[in-house]
Amino acid sequence: MNKLLKILMLITLFTKTANSFELITNSHLKVTLKTYNLPNGNKFSIYEGEGTWTDNYGNYGTNTCRGVVKTDDLNKIDLEIMCEGIDKNDFKNWSLTKRVSDDFEQGVGVNEYIDGTGVWKRLKGLKCKYATSYKNNVGFTIEKCKISEDQHKFLSRNE
Repeated sequence: MNKLLKILMLITLFTKTANSFELITNSHLKVTLKTYNLPNGNKFSIYEGEGTWTDNYGNYGTNTCRGVVKTDDLNKIDLEIMCEGIDKNDFKNWSLTKRVSDDFEQGVGVNEYIDGTGVWKRLKGLKCKYATSYKNNVGFTIEKCKISEDQHKFLSRNE
């Protein structure tokens, strides 16, 4: 009986894995920060970024991003950035990127699709994990999202 239970668990795991889809996006942004350095050691920065992206569905486009980066006197970063992406078909998506970390130059966070046009409206509410690193004011980011079969089908047809 124990062996049968293990086999059923493996079949369930395989079925869930076999039916899962991912959206993987790579982006590069040239970033500028306009910063106020406060006497108490805190910093308040306006973040502006402009760049490009590609995904595993053969889509590509441009990004512009704006937001706020707060840094406390212990260098803890609290980042909240809104981005607008425009794909090869001129469909748009808007996403809100959030991250709390000990280092601006690298970290992990969550990106949520807030709204979109065309295929991107199907991603509204989707939350994705991302990792980013900066070199000479250029951000290199990879984002991974678990998506539904329906979302997968729409992204696959985005020609």
